[in-house]
Amino acid sequence: MTTRFLPLAPAHRIKVLELMRAYADEDGQSFSLANATAAVDAILADTPLASLWLVELDGEIAGYLCVTQGFSLETGGGDFFLDEIYLVPTARGRGLGHEAIAFAERESQAAGARRLCLEVEPDNRRAAKLYGELGYRSHGRHLMSKPLRHDG
Repeated sequence: MTTRFLPLAPAHRIKVLELMRAYADEDGQSFSLANATAAVDAILADTPLASLWLVELDGEIAGYLCVTQGFSLETGGGDFFLDEIYLVPTARGRGLGHEAIAFAERESQAAGARRLCLEVEPDNRRAAKLYGELGYRSHGRHLMSKPLRHDG
């Protein structure tokens, strides 16, 4: 099994948008093509806030992962977020999730992160088990958010 992590390039734009839609559909989440396109285009334009890689398995695109950058007084600096990780169903159960998260951790640490956060749906036991095996723990806090823009 040969795995590569390919930085997002213009040639990947349509494929990553298709994968993002598949992820949202599978996860039962709403999907805004306008928002997804804006995010992908911002990354392609070199926003300093996010990095996205396609996961290639044996020459085929098998998913993607996106890490966003933030800052926290609590951690003393870089507080990054594994915003999304998605692997197509046929690529799961082969250790690729472990490999992808380890890659995200290395890249984040090299970019100055002091902590890498992620979120998981309460009913996604498989992902929660994987994250727990890799040392991720609940803070005992609840993630809350508020949309500041309503573009789509």
